[in-house]
Amino acid sequence: MIFDMEQAKGMDPGELLKALKSDPKSGLSEKQVEERRQTFGYNEIVEKKESLLIRFLKNFWGPIPWMIEAAVILSIIDKDWKDVIIIGSLLLLNGLIEFVQGYKADNAMAMLKKNLASKSRVLRNGKWLEMDARELLPGDIIRIRLGDIIPADVKLLDGDYLILDESALTGESLPAEKQAGDIAYSGAVAKQGEMNAVVYGTAVNTFFGKTAKLVAEAKTKSHFQKAVIRIGDYLIILNFILVLIVILTGLFRQERLIDLVQFALVLTVASIPAALPAVLSVTMAVGALKLSRKKAIISKLVAVEEMAGMDILCSDKT
Repeated sequence: MIFDMEQAKGMDPGELLKALKSDPKSGLSEKQVEERRQTFGYNEIVEKKESLLIRFLKNFWGPIPWMIEAAVILSIIDKDWKDVIIIGSLLLLNGLIEFVQGYKADNAMAMLKKNLASKSRVLRNGKWLEMDARELLPGDIIRIRLGDIIPADVKLLDGDYLILDESALTGESLPAEKQAGDIAYSGAVAKQGEMNAVVYGTAVNTFFGKTAKLVAEAKTKSHFQKAVIRIGDYLIILNFILVLIVILTGLFRQERLIDLVQFALVLTVASIPAALPAVLSVTMAVGALKLSRKKAIISKLVAVEEMAGMDILCSDKT
């Protein structure tokens, strides 16, 4: 009983109501609500949340952190406790900055989502009720009025007319005029008119939900992340070559193996840019702080560098 946009477009209101087993005069019954709740759940996009510990530990994973962690281990082997404390502190500082910034961004986004929570007028068991939009199910009959945010993907049934602002979804600044038989997307705002509609898509099965799901699943690395990974790869290869040259040269000169190993450890520790991640994180955190004062939310610190590399931003006035 899940209909996509194209299917809903191709059906007239009567056909869709029949397919959804919904009565436009009484709405869904209690039994239908219970059955569909088991199938469709709530009309909300559930985010996957990681534990704070896992999120914190993720900041110590990657080419540069690996090199710094290797430097800490090598310093412990060499019993250079001074280097252990300094390098370990820099590694921990970088992880804390990344973690705190991400935590703040998540909290800010959660507050914004709470502000977007809306109510909806729904016909259930022949009675009009006002309830949270998250309670909606496919087949529900809702009434859309001036100022309402469309709570789900719907097909308009009857009423005078409806003018919607769909700029948040389509980027089109001009309002769209709707009539019976047209579809309206979750997130659009009613600017004029009043109509009844039947819900055919909720949660991730809405136009907005599918878009949000694609964004959440996107794993593309930023230019900054790719550059840092390349630097880490080059340093690892260069360090390996230098250590190999030092050991082979020393063996050729018949030097003691223990002395060669100690020198290789010193060379490895010295070649690792232990302060680089901390410096980069602090720099981007300062940028994120300045942007936050202008009401901008940075969910990932690497986005600051991406924005800094932008010359021209082309955008509609929406």
